[in-house]
Amino acid sequence: MFIPVALLIPSMAMQAPAPPQPAVDLQTLAWLQGRWTEPRKDGIVEEHWSLQGQSLLGVSRTLEGGRSVAFELFTLECDGADWVLRLRMFGPALDKATRGREEPLRLKLVEADVHHFRCEGIGTETGTTLVYELTGPGCLVARITKLRDGKVVWGETYQFTKGQ
Repeated sequence: MFIPVALLIPSMAMQAPAPPQPAVDLQTLAWLQGRWTEPRKDGIVEEHWSLQGQSLLGVSRTLEGGRSVAFELFTLECDGADWVLRLRMFGPALDKATRGREEPLRLKLVEADVHHFRCEGIGTETGTTLVYELTGPGCLVARITKLRDGKVVWGETYQFTKGQ
């Protein structure tokens, strides 16, 4: 007579497999914390990043002529076995999202260390790459690129310095 091993050893039948663990320790990105600014001809772009526990939060604001013209909200959190950066972009009144209206844009964290991180688009954002790189003391470069059919169709680069 055949008796399944799980019935002979009850503890085996009750143990669920351990959930997959993300390959990146989020504390590795502690270098991004704080206020970063990029002066512009008629304004400034500023980002604030905060790492609390297993969540990284970013807020970006663009000022032109002394007025807020755009906001972005970022969260980097674990989603199953992956770290996913979700973001939404808003106009000056925060009335509605200008990008990520129905659901946030999603990018998967694919590389991270104590000097840079790289995310690649998921779903509708396939072809999007976002890279933050610490290039020196108090210097940060952020690049976002959008590819279609292997060609760059849009991109921006920001040269941030650490603020107070």
